[in-house]
Amino acid sequence: MSVATEGDAEVGKIKAMACIGCHGPTGNSFVPNFPALAGQPAGYIAKQIKDFKSADRKNATMSRFALGINDADLNHIGAFYASQVKTPVVKNITHLKTDAEKTKLLTLGKKLYDHGNPETGQAACFVCHGKNGDALVDFNIPILANQHPQYLIATLKAFKNRTRTNDDERVMRRIVDTMSNEQIEAVAYYSSYLVSTLEEKK
Repeated sequence: MSVATEGDAEVGKIKAMACIGCHGPTGNSFVPNFPALAGQPAGYIAKQIKDFKSADRKNATMSRFALGINDADLNHIGAFYASQVKTPVVKNITHLKTDAEKTKLLTLGKKLYDHGNPETGQAACFVCHGKNGDALVDFNIPILANQHPQYLIATLKAFKNRTRTNDDERVMRRIVDTMSNEQIEAVAYYSSYLVSTLEEKK
């Protein structure tokens, strides 16, 4: 049985009150370095809380919060965030000055996201995360569409430098090992600008 069916979103809304400061009242964070949780698969949310709790994923702030969450409540919290609608990110690559530079970055991102890189062995991102960034939610894979690109960049780099290692079967670590920082940035911005079709069903 999935976490989404086990959890109660209404109970989760109450249990997630402590999360509002960083992630917003509906899981739409205001700070780009904090991930947007709205619309993410309930099982993915629950796994991350468990991993913070067990120190399989390391973050001092999140681990402190996670230690106070029991298994039933993390399922409720996952269900709550899964039921929320993600608001669009601001589509502005502020560190690039010209439209040509921005187009070049997004074009590279699309190429890598849709086709991977045969020269380095990088797998195409859409295989797991979906053409529209929807992801294979039944497998608790995170949705990338409308996620903050700054958070995605930090996450990919964390997998690459091994400060994050809680990916199943080392999938993400194997992929980012084939990518340059420029390619990581390109994929992050491109995938964050995708529009998830799952949001239309809520």
